[in-house]
Amino acid sequence: MHLFRRIAVIALLVCMQSVSAASLNPDAPTVLITGSNRGIGLEFVRQYADLGWNVIATCRKPEAAEALNELASGYDNIVVERLDLLDHEGIDALAASYAEQPVDILLNNAGLMRGPDLEQMVGSIDYDEFDRFYRINVAGPLKVSEAFYKNVKQSDTKIMAALTTGKGERGIPVPGFSLYKSSKAALDAMQNEIAIRWRRQGVKVVTLLPGRVLTRGEPEGQMPSVPISDSISGMIEVMDTLSMGQSGKTIQWDGQLLD
Repeated sequence: MHLFRRIAVIALLVCMQSVSAASLNPDAPTVLITGSNRGIGLEFVRQYADLGWNVIATCRKPEAAEALNELASGYDNIVVERLDLLDHEGIDALAASYAEQPVDILLNNAGLMRGPDLEQMVGSIDYDEFDRFYRINVAGPLKVSEAFYKNVKQSDTKIMAALTTGKGERGIPVPGFSLYKSSKAALDAMQNEIAIRWRRQGVKVVTLLPGRVLTRGEPEGQMPSVPISDSISGMIEVMDTLSMGQSGKTIQWDGQLLD
């Protein structure tokens, strides 16, 4: 009985999402953004919507995404969808509901960020958290890229982007962030593998470094930071001008190419 109930729920979800897909403007480019409910993801939604793009704004709990839903209510070109990086079946279901929709930019913004804490310090690593960080920050974006590959390939722009931190292997030079920054370093490497795999299909892959953006109420002035509007507009410009020769690279919000 549980299996039949689950199949019915998935069928209803696909049906609802198909209606959303049909509402997109076929003459406008489309961006799909993960982690759209706050911070950097929300600002990406705002700026792409202002540019006239179709925006498929995804997050784990759309019903609780007050800021995103409020923003979407003022635009005809924003569709809010559920996407949880730990739910691979749900990712496949969402991709199936948009099977005929080209996605010009697939923007893997969602991720797990936490620290400093004892569970991330060498000598006291919590290995359950190790698995969780890597499933969310590495396997999750990879699954999204695999699931929406055909959508990206259908588009004119063909970009797969993901956000990193200070180039993961060098970022945050203090204890207590080991799982976060090493998982981001693994994401950097996986982005390069995606670039190698789908280069012949014309897919351009970029890892974006947003700079130090204050999104969690951090006090200003203690360390240099980048205004969120500048960081996002800069990353949009990076993607606008991205060449195939830059595919697989990490590029900072201001256009600086990182080794």
